[in-house]
Amino acid sequence: MYRRQVLLGTGAVVSLAGCLSDDSEIDEMERGRIEIVIDDEPVDLEADRFQSEHAEEYSIDFHFHEFDEFWYMEGEKRVTFAEAIDLIPHFEYATDEGEHVLTYDGTTYDTNHSEIHISFFHNDDPVDPTEQLLYNGDELLVEVETDGME
Repeated sequence: MYRRQVLLGTGAVVSLAGCLSDDSEIDEMERGRIEIVIDDEPVDLEADRFQSEHAEEYSIDFHFHEFDEFWYMEGEKRVTFAEAIDLIPHFEYATDEGEHVLTYDGTTYDTNHSEIHISFFHNDDPVDPTEQLLYNGDELLVEVETDGME
């Protein structure tokens, strides 16, 4: 009788395992593509200074490798699009009064200023980067337009 109780108890735990999993966890390495374009000029994210093998600071949660053009997530938890940008060396992402603020190489692009426009695309769809979690195969695009601002 005790054996049946153990088997039934084990079966119940196994059947509930899927209900208890969290989609925010990463089982293995995941990767995708990202492009960041500022005033129609793409940032060369394949440059050594962005690659985890050469960058002074990088995160296992979102990074690049020198052997290809993909981004990688190898941490335990998924990151949002905004968190990913903030983890790229030489970039910072923040919000100010609900507006996007992107800093690259010391230049700040703040959408609180009417001449600055920043658009975020996830698999060709416009998204709020603070809410969009990243998944294997995602294609990301950040477009910054400054309307000729110096």
